[in-house]
Amino acid sequence: MMGSFSMETASPTLVPQALSAFPTHANLLRGEYGRYRANNDLLFYDLDIRVDPEKKVISGRNTIRFKMLKDDTRIQLDLYDNLKVDKIVFTGKGQRAEGKGTNASLKYERDSGAVFIDFPETLKAGRTYLIDFYYSGTPQTIGRFGGFTFGRDPVGRSWIFTACEGEGASIWWPNKDQWKDEVESMKISVEIPNNLTDVSNGKFAGKTDLHDGYTRWDWLVQYPINNYDVSLNIGNYVHFDDRLGDLSLISMPCRKIWRRRKNNSPRPKE
Repeated sequence: MMGSFSMETASPTLVPQALSAFPTHANLLRGEYGRYRANNDLLFYDLDIRVDPEKKVISGRNTIRFKMLKDDTRIQLDLYDNLKVDKIVFTGKGQRAEGKGTNASLKYERDSGAVFIDFPETLKAGRTYLIDFYYSGTPQTIGRFGGFTFGRDPVGRSWIFTACEGEGASIWWPNKDQWKDEVESMKISVEIPNNLTDVSNGKFAGKTDLHDGYTRWDWLVQYPINNYDVSLNIGNYVHFDDRLGDLSLISMPCRKIWRRRKNNSPRPKE
């Protein structure tokens, strides 16, 4: 339901992580479903991030629940090298999770976009575990569709969006950046300045004023989703719906349609 709008963005100053006529080491790490990816099965992501449009910085945490398929002490996740790993914590507890869970930071090794995470104990096949992956930085604006774009709408307001099928979702958030494995469900929480709206995947689960100039927008994905489809669409949006008697004319689970507000038109009454 969005119209077609022009957009002003800064010229990208960074280059894609690995683009070459022949497979590079980074290509192989991203493309291969190797031992440290194949030894586990993704179950759930809880992505909770803050976006600062003025500083063009994001920061946050992805809680990852996974089941081990083989005994091992290491797994592979992915995050572009220009983004900082703040810490990775082995909680080992939570819904359907098992293990000691020391809440201590885990050791990890970074290699061309891959993040190899080492555990202090052997993770057992058939058991479920949780880690918290904290990160921060400025994502790259690259590729055909932009990767992660800090843009402006025609009247100069923030307009931020993601489109990263080619570059990989690890261009802006930590995950197992491989098409072969998908989580069964996901929660997405996005903290942004109060004057903006985030439209992400799944069912709108509500918003919370954080009383620091930011509002958190929560979305719940109740079906399998691949990494590159996880998205942010942040701008000056409004939502509307309609009914015919008791019949909703909108079939979307959240029963809302979002569109970007033109110029400085007021919000419609809800």
